[in-house]
Amino acid sequence: MGAYRPVMTQITRSSTSESTGSGTALGLTHILTSLLPATVHTAGGPERYTVNAVFTRRPSAGEILALNDPEARAWLARAGYPQVTTRVSDRRLEIANTNLEELQAGLGSALTRLLGEISAADAARLESLARDLDGAEEHEAERWEGIRARAGAIRFVEPVEAATSPTGGAPLGLTSIVAGLLPVTIGTDSAPGRYAVSAEFTRPPTGTELAMITGSAARDRLDAAGYAATTLAVRDRLLEIRDTSLDELESGLALVVGTTLAEITEAASVADALMAAEAEKLAAAERERERYVAEAVASIRFDAVTD
Repeated sequence: MGAYRPVMTQITRSSTSESTGSGTALGLTHILTSLLPATVHTAGGPERYTVNAVFTRRPSAGEILALNDPEARAWLARAGYPQVTTRVSDRRLEIANTNLEELQAGLGSALTRLLGEISAADAARLESLARDLDGAEEHEAERWEGIRARAGAIRFVEPVEAATSPTGGAPLGLTSIVAGLLPVTIGTDSAPGRYAVSAEFTRPPTGTELAMITGSAARDRLDAAGYAATTLAVRDRLLEIRDTSLDELESGLALVVGTTLAEITEAASVADALMAAEAEKLAAAERERERYVAEAVASIRFDAVTD
């Protein structure tokens, strides 16, 4: 009689926490006589029938699968009971095609050994799976730590002293990549080749800057630098660099984006200054018109003209 071969099943993290009776082997306590055929041990009674025995504890999911599996029947056949089958029904084990005499003669002890082997195999399986899952979680944590480190190391400007725009304001730039918005499969075999990368602005862009970022100004600059596939979009305080990758940003795109924003800051500042000057010019002309009208109205007299 060979050792019980455990049934391989697919288990999730939640199933590894299922109890196996605090480490105790699964066993049987007593037979439910109320479920025996009423004609047992009578002249016309069946020779073989189903006997229900109560478990010592509730079996785990893996133990239930094993007891209901054909391998359990094969184990019993090797033990000398080829006609006997087992099936779990809640807290009971249904032992079919047997009788009380056979259970007394050795089947009961064989079932105890079978349950013990199944319990041990299931406990070992769960322990191995738990180790595998712990290792996978540790690998996943290390993978994400590496991705966050890569994202945090990407700089969008050269390491020089901070500059100011021609109008004296702070230039528009990017602080860091938001790693939490990267695709979760980065660093795995199923990772996309290109995806969107979001980075935080150093300040909210002005209306003119926003128009230039999403318009032809940024488009022309990216095309000239060889990044025709990449596009820029603004979402709240984030710049979305679409159709790119961390590799591409590390290899030069980050500095191109940073330079583009610096150029847009300068151009937008000049444009805003010109618009402000034009607006002031129009306002001054309006004030002059209002002054002239007021003076003209004040100089008009409707007094009667006398000779």
